[in-house]
Amino acid sequence: MFRFALSAPRLSVLALAFMPLPVAARTAPPVAAVQTAPVARTITIGGVAIPYDASFAEYVLKDATGAPRATISGTSYVRRDVQDAAARPVLFAFNGGPGASSSPLHFDAMGPRVLTSARTGVEDNPQSLLDAADLVFVDPVGTGFSRTLGDAGKSPYWTVPDDADAMLRYIRQWLKAHGRAASPVYIAGESYGGTRLAMLAKDAGDLNLAGLIFVSPSLDPGEDKSDLAFALALPSMAVAAVQNGRVDAAGRSVPQIFEEARAFALSDYLVALAQGSALPPADKARMAQRMSAIIGLPAGTIARTDLRVDTEDYRKALRQSEGLVVGRLDTRVTAPVPKEEPNRPSAANDPALGLGKSNVILSKPIAAYLRDELHVPVDRDYVSLSLDVNFQWDWTKGASFIERPDLLANVRALMEQKPALRVMMITGYYDLTIPVMAVRYRVEHAQLPMDRVELAERESGHSVLGGAEGRATMRPLLIPFLTK
Repeated sequence: MFRFALSAPRLSVLALAFMPLPVAARTAPPVAAVQTAPVARTITIGGVAIPYDASFAEYVLKDATGAPRATISGTSYVRRDVQDAAARPVLFAFNGGPGASSSPLHFDAMGPRVLTSARTGVEDNPQSLLDAADLVFVDPVGTGFSRTLGDAGKSPYWTVPDDADAMLRYIRQWLKAHGRAASPVYIAGESYGGTRLAMLAKDAGDLNLAGLIFVSPSLDPGEDKSDLAFALALPSMAVAAVQNGRVDAAGRSVPQIFEEARAFALSDYLVALAQGSALPPADKARMAQRMSAIIGLPAGTIARTDLRVDTEDYRKALRQSEGLVVGRLDTRVTAPVPKEEPNRPSAANDPALGLGKSNVILSKPIAAYLRDELHVPVDRDYVSLSLDVNFQWDWTKGASFIERPDLLANVRALMEQKPALRVMMITGYYDLTIPVMAVRYRVEHAQLPMDRVELAERESGHSVLGGAEGRATMRPLLIPFLTK
């Protein structure tokens, strides 16, 4: 399956040069926003026939002078056999990148139509969430059919705050256009979508919010190279080491392996790191040996990193002797060691990402579905993922490398304002990009009302809800959350 929910939150800073956008993603001349008439369809979920309307809506984003600067678009699915639409929940969902469309959550997880296993077309999804909530999948600027207007290949919405503002504007516009301002609103953001969700939470108090769903969320838009960050990543390395046959599971389950490594990481390991260069050589050697038994790298290799093993280096070293690299988004995925390309970040070669040598993933079956089944009058390519957008992302607006925003403070303030608002955090043990412990630690130190926060950790990679495996996890997890 595609792993195009790119999640390395600082991948762009690793690029040594910007690369031009491909023809498919360049600017189109300004045109009227596309709005399609609802298409009536039916899907069977849990043995019940669910009639629904599917439609596509594109909105124009204008600057302070009223000039069109971009479009943002999405696909919605609204159940028809509902007596009181105002009481029915609406779930808005988007993925991350930056530069990723909503297609992983839309066509691999939640939507009533998903890509076939061969990725050549779409088919009904009997595990869709449409029975519990109306669904709206939004593609940020530069992804899907959403596009820039004006300067070719550039967008004022490719910044952390402006991207979040554009998404919030789309949500408000959709609710107004559909007369659903009173409906309970849920918002799901995966990967960098977690950054987007936490950012927009600051200004979302006007919405009738019922729940926020963070899937493998990036909650720190900076590059954290602190001792704590290395400690928080170690439990995920322990899981990867067992999965890849470098450490014996000895009858332990994945959660047990994780928890044992967590206990070590936040005690003896973190104490050793805190000593820095004052750590005696003998103690350093002993710690390297202990780490070797947990994460599967030779003690000498670990010692040479000063006990600080970077996740990107780890995934390339774990099975290097076999000529293989391990996935960063999913450590269960392996591939032959790729040829390093100049001016291309190492994380772009993640075999679990599926980019190959390209910077862009285009989806012909999704484009065909939107054009042929929903009658979207657009002849552009559907951009599932664009590293060109990622490379041009402005990480500095509204923040600095020294003083990064406390994203969960926005969520905390919103939960204080809305006493009924609930939050779910979903993570995967096989994800090295957003380690489970990093999310758990930040949530537990954010002073959130934990009686309204659910931490769900699953034996999956970054796309926790994606594919047949993920969809089987999704419904038992999210249906109670959406209907509580």
